[in-house]
Amino acid sequence: MKRIDIIDAVGREHLESNIENMEWSYGAALKRPIKGHQFLDLRFVKDNVSVLVETKQNFTEKDEKQLFDYIQLEKELTGNNVIGILANTKGNKIKVWKNEIALNDKAIKTISEYIDMFDTSKVNDKEQVMQSTYKLNEILHRNDIPESLRSQFVGTCLLALGDNKFIYSKLQTEQIIAGIEKILKGSLVKNGSTQKELKLEILCNNVLKNQKVENLTSKDFEFILDFIKKEIYPFIDEKTNKGQDLLNLFFTTFNKYVGKEDKNQAYTPDHIVHFMCKVAKIDRNSRVLDLTCGSGAFLVQAMTQAVKDCRTDAEKARVKRNQIFGIEEEKQAFGLAVTNMLIHSDGNSNVMKGNCFYESKWIKKARVNTVLMNPPYNAKPVNIPKSISEGWKKDAKEDPTKGFCFVNYTAEQVKNGVLLCLLPLSCAIGSSKEIKEEKRKILENNTLEAVFTLPPDMFHPGASANACCMVFTLNKPHPKKHETFFGYYKNDGLIKKKNIGRVDAKDKWDAIETEWLNLYNKKSVKAGLSAIHTVTEDDEWLCEAYMDTDYEQLGSGNFQKAINNYESYLVQSRKHENSSEQTKKWKFFKLGGKGGLFELENCKCGNAGELAEGDDVFYIGAKKDENGVMKKVAYDKDLITKGNCIVFICDGQGSVGYSNYMNEDFIGSTTLSVGYNKNLNKYTGLFLVSVLDLERPKYSYGRKYRKFLPSTSIKLPVDKNGNPDWAYMESYIKSLPYSKNI
Repeated sequence: MKRIDIIDAVGREHLESNIENMEWSYGAALKRPIKGHQFLDLRFVKDNVSVLVETKQNFTEKDEKQLFDYIQLEKELTGNNVIGILANTKGNKIKVWKNEIALNDKAIKTISEYIDMFDTSKVNDKEQVMQSTYKLNEILHRNDIPESLRSQFVGTCLLALGDNKFIYSKLQTEQIIAGIEKILKGSLVKNGSTQKELKLEILCNNVLKNQKVENLTSKDFEFILDFIKKEIYPFIDEKTNKGQDLLNLFFTTFNKYVGKEDKNQAYTPDHIVHFMCKVAKIDRNSRVLDLTCGSGAFLVQAMTQAVKDCRTDAEKARVKRNQIFGIEEEKQAFGLAVTNMLIHSDGNSNVMKGNCFYESKWIKKARVNTVLMNPPYNAKPVNIPKSISEGWKKDAKEDPTKGFCFVNYTAEQVKNGVLLCLLPLSCAIGSSKEIKEEKRKILENNTLEAVFTLPPDMFHPGASANACCMVFTLNKPHPKKHETFFGYYKNDGLIKKKNIGRVDAKDKWDAIETEWLNLYNKKSVKAGLSAIHTVTEDDEWLCEAYMDTDYEQLGSGNFQKAINNYESYLVQSRKHENSSEQTKKWKFFKLGGKGGLFELENCKCGNAGELAEGDDVFYIGAKKDENGVMKKVAYDKDLITKGNCIVFICDGQGSVGYSNYMNEDFIGSTTLSVGYNKNLNKYTGLFLVSVLDLERPKYSYGRKYRKFLPSTSIKLPVDKNGNPDWAYMESYIKSLPYSKNI
């Protein structure tokens, strides 16, 4: 890196020297003899910040002391905050300190950017931003701003507030709107945007000229802008990488408030977007495409990570101008994407409105090497070319491939690099002939590297789809013996918080994301979290099918929980009776089939509404607690299921995969299967239920239990002959607290 390039990057007008060759002498400045180093290569000063640069052909650790000497002399001379930089003249390597704290910068910044680093008027406070976002949503509701408009309206307000020249105090509503429109137009012109006029028209007509916005009184409009400026803006430092993430979170959070009737797709939560970008290894050389970009979350995060890897302002500009590409057909979502990119500065020039299936030339011209996408799972066939949908049923109302056809189309156009996509679990299972065909097609020319099962409530409070992330290497046919990585990544540490949504309230996500990435990057197998398996188009593509159950978590608490649940059921039935956790040897046993633990049957009641009222027998359904008891009904011999069995819940959101022991005859929903064994009693039954519940994470509403029940294996203590040790199981349950109550 040449000195002249450093001077131009920091700001030539702020360069100060007091000796020849643009250098600075601290001895001359302090007017006293200096022991040791005193001649600094480059010194820049603006306001109360000094930027000190020492250049070397190839600096080493011993050169740090020289720079630290200059930092101390500068503080003695001026008292300024100091940025210290070591820079190689051979290559572009730099090392940067803020005062004496090392930073991870890879590029020389302008002195104005360094001044911003010392600005304490802004901090990143996620909790404060989320709480204020909820309050802002209430304010918008009171002012009759529709849910479908709020995200885009807030985005345009945020963009306007980012312009120091924006004035809105004591102006009329039409003047405020005119001021925002001027800023929008200036941003689009400055960025040389694709479809500039269309973008401006959509943003103005959909937002600024919306009747609800125009009807705002000047007082109310000013109040909204003041609230954003005072209660949200100070808590987002957009000049930091964390602040960029928080800015995106604030903007996209309003998508959660969009009513279901207005949602055309599930918006991907920001932390999952961040994880996928890390898996894709986004850097300054990435050329990223999302051809169903929605609000632009993938594009913004990819741009943020790519810019973070840049070494110069020229590289940053190149990334924003030439390396981020998006397509969105739906007008409202397109407006969201444009606004989102604008408030993150530049980067919007290659986001266009259109149907991705008819933009093949544009996609190929982009020469992308990284695809990130969350295609619509319920697209209308009318919007998909007949060349793709010709094999579908003529009366199909929605895309039977659940978005998989978008993935195959993209892979065929790009043919380079990696593709990451979010799809429903049904696409990984292959639950229809259309999906099976898409799985076959994708493996013909591309390699399945990984599939991650993601949290079931990931899209809360919007869509309820259970999704997985698939990772493909493009234009490389899937080898028969290729080992694909599978991650059971359902626990992201986030919790649901009233009025806020799913948040990382206990700061668990960073550690969880690190573990997820380490397992994938190292292709490590961990019971209950990951597996490696060779698969074809005919196999399941989910970790649940291949991972080992984590039996290390099995302890007395698991068995006690089963006892407590069973006791709760006994209280309801009014039939109380007075009456080392693992052996050394445990062995796996299949639940069904030849030599299996159980004779398996299905329950018979398909419509609980037709059951006669009564007090004869329990009706058992897909309910995980109280032993599955729903109510008591009249006896019906044709629907009775014999008792002394294990009840397997095979279907049902939130309860699929659970098991219960039932001691007496009952009527069961068709969502249930039951298992019989001559050694079953209430004690051995509760032991088995405790062990079976370790298998529950492998099943979900999208991956039904019944299909896999016979082949599922569980680990049980064995006797000297290698058979299940029923006597041990019974004695162990009897040894636990409260067991006498059952």
